[in-house]
Amino acid sequence: MKLEVFVFFQQWQEAVDLVQKAGNVRLFLSSTFVVVRYTFLEALAYLKAAQSSSGWKKRQMKKCAHKTIQLLRGWAKNGNVNVVHYLRILGAELAVLNGKKEKAKESFNAAIAASRRIGFLQDRALAHELTSAYFKAQADEYWGDYHIECSMACYQEWG
Repeated sequence: MKLEVFVFFQQWQEAVDLVQKAGNVRLFLSSTFVVVRYTFLEALAYLKAAQSSSGWKKRQMKKCAHKTIQLLRGWAKNGNVNVVHYLRILGAELAVLNGKKEKAKESFNAAIAASRRIGFLQDRALAHELTSAYFKAQADEYWGDYHIECSMACYQEWG
């Protein structure tokens, strides 16, 4: 999936452009896993794009992210445990967007733990990577370096 590649290389605006151009592809995706993964990546792209935007565009990106997150919350409420770690990652990025530093730290740690518990190594790597970016943006090189090393180890183990 092209969206996965944009997220992997942290090309957030390109990811958002792709999502907006594609429209509601959930109507055409046949696999539940693919629908869930796409929905997570869509929400993440909107949140990350909102973090680097301002004014009307920031509000629009945040609104789109909230709408997509609601889908994931509904699936979790209906018993899909495979979306819990996604919600933790998105919760952390939402806290970053809202300037809630302590909440962001707690949420990133919860995202990493949830990804580890459920066994999604690639998502644990992504959670560490996003956590690293957060700490580096806060000028905390120690924790930024720690989390990027954890991310690389997870990606290497994942293959």
